[in-house]
Amino acid sequence: MTSTKLETKIGFVGGGAMAQAIAQGLVTSGTVLPECIMASATSSRFEDWWTSRKMNFTTDNHSVISCSEVVFLSVKPNLYLDMLDTLKKEGRNYDSSKLWISIMAGVVVSDLTTAISKVTDQVGRVVRSMPNTPVKVRKGSVAVTFSQGCSTLDRETVTTIFSSVGRCTEVPERLQNAFAAMAGSGPAYIYQVIEALADGGVMMGLPRDLAMEHAAAMVEGAAGMVLEGGKHPAALKDEVCSPGGSTIRGVQKLEEGGVRAAFMSAVQAAAERNEELGKK
Repeated sequence: MTSTKLETKIGFVGGGAMAQAIAQGLVTSGTVLPECIMASATSSRFEDWWTSRKMNFTTDNHSVISCSEVVFLSVKPNLYLDMLDTLKKEGRNYDSSKLWISIMAGVVVSDLTTAISKVTDQVGRVVRSMPNTPVKVRKGSVAVTFSQGCSTLDRETVTTIFSSVGRCTEVPERLQNAFAAMAGSGPAYIYQVIEALADGGVMMGLPRDLAMEHAAAMVEGAAGMVLEGGKHPAALKDEVCSPGGSTIRGVQKLEEGGVRAAFMSAVQAAAERNEELGKK
């Protein structure tokens, strides 16, 4: 997690769950002061969340953009073009000093640049990002792709922001859909694993709440072993599987069920669907 402080005004056009998660991470980590953060939404239903944490909220998108040095586009992907068209009709025009960061799934840098050019004379600093939902507990994974106009300072700023809610990695844009299929969709796959393990525990006599808690804790701990121990998952698996023991018998059943192939196929299917959605 980052310990760098930013003296930057950050705005979120769209004040929903993902924007809230990123903003909370920035404040909780001490990266940005709450009064330096502002969000907008078309209705006031999110207002209490933002203002109760001493962050600013408005229903006016222009106010957020005009007051911010870093502008997050955090509306739903099917709404951002209409939002920018509305600003254009209002005669809004912003200077080139703003860094635009999209957290909208599937929207490519070239389309972002074209859309943002409706409200600014010079668009050079655009970032495409793909956060996953565990940013809500500051254990997220975020892939970022920078436009050619982004500077070294822009890269440092974006890395600092997203490192406050998890791990941030720069990837070429051609890998964004694959990353989304693995790390973006991945939590849904792992939730099914946790649920299935807990069900197995219940089937063998464990109370439901105990089984669910420790299945989730086990996944967290196993992930920590991979990330912090430096060993390959196969080596870690072998350390748990004693010859002729119960664990290797369980692993045999997973192999019979094609678990590894199923996960690989899930990532492939999700990536292919991301490609399809990006062409619409």
